[in-house]
Amino acid sequence: MPRLLLLLGMLLIGVAGCGPNVVNMQALNEFPQPLVEPLPVSVGVYFPPEFGSFTHHEERPNVAGGEWTISIGPTQLQVFRTIFAAMFRSVRELDSADAAGEGLAAVIVPSIAEFQFALPADTRATVFEIWIKYDLSIRDGHGAEIGHWQFTAYGKTPTAFLKSSEDAIKAASIIALRDAGASMVSGLERDQRIREWLGVAPATPLAGR
Repeated sequence: MPRLLLLLGMLLIGVAGCGPNVVNMQALNEFPQPLVEPLPVSVGVYFPPEFGSFTHHEERPNVAGGEWTISIGPTQLQVFRTIFAAMFRSVRELDSADAAGEGLAAVIVPSIAEFQFALPADTRATVFEIWIKYDLSIRDGHGAEIGHWQFTAYGKTPTAFLKSSEDAIKAASIIALRDAGASMVSGLERDQRIREWLGVAPATPLAGR
């Protein structure tokens, strides 16, 4: 019995010592600007406060999962600013979602509709995965909503050569954000509905130089 109590005590100490997993991402030192021909329109962009400070908190039921806090806001904001600046002739950041902008073809309001991640314990594979479903509210120059454009960004990274699970989640998040940028560029190139909302003619090229 004393030996059993000792083992239980050691187990409880081990569990108590396992703190939460925290991933705090900051702006990257460099994010490549896409080589595209800018669309000949001026747009307004409103970044809600929660977009620039987005944090996902989740408590996994099993011991292998644990408690996770993943903050991607600063990196996400940097990526979207870079992509928008490359895709349009000019971009003006607005103070509110319904702000009217003279000379603007449209106003874009990005948000996260869904955020998910998977650990090796979830998939029984040595990879960490991230899914981010984005929703871009497209509005006219007076702030009236025209429609919504949704797309999903995905990133994964193996555990090899990474120091910790937090590093792996961070790496997968960066890959997912790069995928988000690629999705926005290709969407504007191929989705005629979006181009109509922006007042861009079908013949307007959007090809890499």
